[in-house]
Amino acid sequence: MKKFLSVGIIVILGCLFCTRIFYRPSYHDKAAQMIMVGFDGLSLTPDNPIYHDIKDNHIGGVILFNLKGWDENTQRNIKDFQQVKNLIKQLQHISKIPLFVAIDQEGGKVARLSPEFGVSTYSAGELGRENNLSLTEQEANKTAQVLKNLGINVNFAPCVDIVLNPKSIIKFKDRAFSDGDPKLVAAHAEKFIQAYQKAGVLPVLKHFPGHGSATGDTHEGYVDITNEYQEIELEPYKILLPKYPQIGVMVAHVFNKNVDIQKPLSLSYQNVTKKLKEELNFNGVVFSDDLQMGALTKKYNWHDIVVDAINAGNDVLVIGNNLSYDSDIAGKTLKVILKALKDGEIDPKRIDQAYDKIMKIKEHYQE
Repeated sequence: MKKFLSVGIIVILGCLFCTRIFYRPSYHDKAAQMIMVGFDGLSLTPDNPIYHDIKDNHIGGVILFNLKGWDENTQRNIKDFQQVKNLIKQLQHISKIPLFVAIDQEGGKVARLSPEFGVSTYSAGELGRENNLSLTEQEANKTAQVLKNLGINVNFAPCVDIVLNPKSIIKFKDRAFSDGDPKLVAAHAEKFIQAYQKAGVLPVLKHFPGHGSATGDTHEGYVDITNEYQEIELEPYKILLPKYPQIGVMVAHVFNKNVDIQKPLSLSYQNVTKKLKEELNFNGVVFSDDLQMGALTKKYNWHDIVVDAINAGNDVLVIGNNLSYDSDIAGKTLKVILKALKDGEIDPKRIDQAYDKIMKIKEHYQE
């Protein structure tokens, strides 16, 4: 199985020798590994803020988009195959610890790579309606191979939401394998998990504990699923997580007062730690959904979002830098974490736990 390069890189006789015995990361480096950020640019230059974020601050990951940049002279980050491959090589070259390089490539309407890249063009909904596992396996392998060849090593897919609400944004974008059958969802998602793992790409299930009963869009603002959520939405996770412990899970920004009366589920200790990590015994890496989504930023300040996300149990803080753009968002986030550690708002053990999980999964997918 393809894996990432290990942490603790020491040059001995011109070779890279990886060991944790000699590598003693600071809390700066541990916290930085928890940060994944989006950025502008089709290629990497030293004047790009992401260069400093990676080379000097040692952030743990980036996420790629096929959007226009915030500056009229820039673009994100996807133009053609060779350009993307070269960009990823440049990013990895300057990183002390190999990066998570992530993308949202579900297929259908949620696809950062165009069909010209050779990826599957099927949506999850189309594959679920066909309900042909051989076809799903074929399409999963197609996308997995493209991601591998590009150097992308994290895919925020498959989506394992169940569409219980016909007005759901998940239904509108045809992102769910089924409108009500968790076993069908799990069966098709499993083909993607297997294909990605075989290719050395970390699959990330989303959006825990389920977004298919929500009518609103958490990109835009507050979304309450208290009266709509059903426990059946947990079933794909209960089926898949015990079989595939070395994967990722992304948590949703929805609000459910039956779980937490104060905080959205992405910032909720009751949801992320108690339910996902303890009740479902998940020991892989937990990724937040984009922390700049309106469901959070319209209600909380950045300090509270970052601190609450970490204390809830998120291991990687995903910051798309799309809904709003801040060239120094990674640096600001790192400063928030380090100050919160100093002030006792975050237990150092929580940073240790996240760092260890990140390193473990990077080692597991080491090339």
